[in-house]
Amino acid sequence: MNIWLVSIFEQTPVDNVFSTRFLSVADEALSRGHKVSFFGSTFKHNTKNQRFDKTTEINYADNYDLVFIKSMSYSGNVSPKRLWSHYVFSKNARSEFEKRFHSGDKPDVILMAYPPVSLAFETSEWAVKKGIPIVADIIDPWPDLFALAAPDSLKGVANTALKPLQLKFKRTLKNLNKLTSISNQYLAWAKEYHPVDKTECLYPAADFTVINDKVKNAEQVPGFDEKKLKVIYAGSLASSYDIKTILGAADLLRENKEIHFFIAGAGPQESAIKAYMNDHRNVTFLGRLPKEELMRYYAASDLGMTQHIKGATQSVTYKLFDLLSAGLPILNSLESEMKKIIVDNNVGLHNDPGDAKQLATNISYFYDNPEKLKQYKENGLNLAKKEGDVRVIYKRFVDL
Repeated sequence: MNIWLVSIFEQTPVDNVFSTRFLSVADEALSRGHKVSFFGSTFKHNTKNQRFDKTTEINYADNYDLVFIKSMSYSGNVSPKRLWSHYVFSKNARSEFEKRFHSGDKPDVILMAYPPVSLAFETSEWAVKKGIPIVADIIDPWPDLFALAAPDSLKGVANTALKPLQLKFKRTLKNLNKLTSISNQYLAWAKEYHPVDKTECLYPAADFTVINDKVKNAEQVPGFDEKKLKVIYAGSLASSYDIKTILGAADLLRENKEIHFFIAGAGPQESAIKAYMNDHRNVTFLGRLPKEELMRYYAASDLGMTQHIKGATQSVTYKLFDLLSAGLPILNSLESEMKKIIVDNNVGLHNDPGDAKQLATNISYFYDNPEKLKQYKENGLNLAKKEGDVRVIYKRFVDL
């Protein structure tokens, strides 16, 4: 088969990172002898810089092409300029698809990431016109996410302004042969726009074998006290992540010298962490860590945290199976399908968003009950291997 993958927000092979969702699909497809073309953007969203100054094609490996289509830069994650950039990019992408199609490169199927709205719309419209089967994979609930981000006083205006994008999304759903998503929650949301018949949930996967092996064989971090219960948060320090509640729980547990917190990441909340550390000794700030170094801290820790502010729209995040594959039960505040997975499978505990006292209580529960910590760790490893491993998820994806 000749498979086209379209995704502009993911890391790519030229970014020198661990495989992401579509790159893992590509690896699985290539291992079966299929041909893959990956269409991405010259603009790298997470760092806000350009990979290339013009549309660039790279023959990355046998039967594996990378096509970076020229895209406008933007700085604001929620901004008119970003939406305009996506609109222009979608038109450029459609032109690129047409050019390749007429040169004899006709795909047997297209798998595209959703969002952005404009790109999904143009890609699906083009695919239908050419008689090419198309599958969309929902990562985020756009355009509703933009309306939620608007101040209360502007929500009415935002909903009106986003109406054209909502209509494009509905039309995109009508064009699809199949719809996939990182969660059942997002599939249900999409069906409120249009009742897609063929759907499948494929969780954001982690490489269980790689993570588990790295954790097992990690060099010991100097100065770690094996007797202490160590709790780690690793991720963004942007405003939607509830660092304040983590610090609040640490403050409540400050008298217990056997519990220690580690925070890894970068973002605007660094200053709050450093301010807390001026008067407390139970938190260590690690900054942004390379993946290999992060594995060392995962190996030395006992619990992982996924703490989000109230109203966060994430459904199931990559951290779920990353942490469980590392043998870390999860202290979660995300009110979503992820909460249900964690609670129903006894792989962690939930606290309400912003409830530092409840988070501290959950940490104390594992401190007071080491046998439960061991049990939850084993539960998490089993669940990650069965439901969240790349070999399971991306085999299903390519089968689909």
